[in-house]
Amino acid sequence: MEKTVLQNMFDNLLHIWNKTNFWNTKMRPYIYGSVNWIHVINLIKTYEKLEEVKKELFELTSSGKKVLIVATKIQSKDAFKALAEETWSYYVCEKWIPWLLTNFDTIKKRISSYLKLLSDFQNWAFNVLTKKERASKMLELEKLNKAYSWLKEMKKLPDAILVSDGIYERQALREAQILNIKSFAIFNTNGDIDLAYNIIPANTNSVKSYSYLVSELKSAFASKAPTSGKAVVKKMEEKKPVVKKIEEKKSTSKKSSSKTEEKSNKVEDRNVKVEEKVGKTKRTRSKKEEVKKEETA
Repeated sequence: MEKTVLQNMFDNLLHIWNKTNFWNTKMRPYIYGSVNWIHVINLIKTYEKLEEVKKELFELTSSGKKVLIVATKIQSKDAFKALAEETWSYYVCEKWIPWLLTNFDTIKKRISSYLKLLSDFQNWAFNVLTKKERASKMLELEKLNKAYSWLKEMKKLPDAILVSDGIYERQALREAQILNIKSFAIFNTNGDIDLAYNIIPANTNSVKSYSYLVSELKSAFASKAPTSGKAVVKKMEEKKPVVKKIEEKKSTSKKSSSKTEEKSNKVEDRNVKVEEKVGKTKRTRSKKEEVKKEETA
């Protein structure tokens, strides 16, 4: 192994683990030592395990099998999401749906309802509904889009799962273990290696370490996203008819405001005319009273 590889791993903080009082004895073979009450990873072991995982992932993806990427941890979310989009893989990066794998038949029904709502939205079917119904449908669609946007093409269970943190995503690993699905996980010193089929011992608390691991794992995926239509789930934009309706509402509100202004101007003109009439009547009365006084005198 070249020294530059070790230096790159060292620079990207893959060697830093948890404190010495937070560790699992099963991870002892991958610990080099401790400095200032913090465990240090044996980077040679990390390199060996990383190469093993890359080789197994390449064998799976080259034979047409699909991998589900699970990375809901904040530090790993962006890096693994980009990896899934580039490699055309399924992924869960917002929240793990409980029993997604073990209860997949029920989850498929939920995905089908999401696809129906999505097709209705794209075909402008929501415009026929009332304002309240449309708002409730949009809220439901946004919720389902957040959960199933990158699982809508998953017609069957994945052949393997790749997990960003074996402790943080232990529920996904347990479900994969129940169904005998191959699982690959990145573990820190407190990890349980019995939960996963194969592991990568590395720092799971740094964005830098995750970005390095993702750059290495990218070459392990044989399937890449097509250049013609990249699988990027765009945010749901409002349809043009809805925008037109909003603009019509704005124009009607402007018209109504102009009408109210005209009405107020008319009322003011009427008040002025009334005041002028009242003034004239007062003047005529005062003149009549002066004429009467002169006649009596």
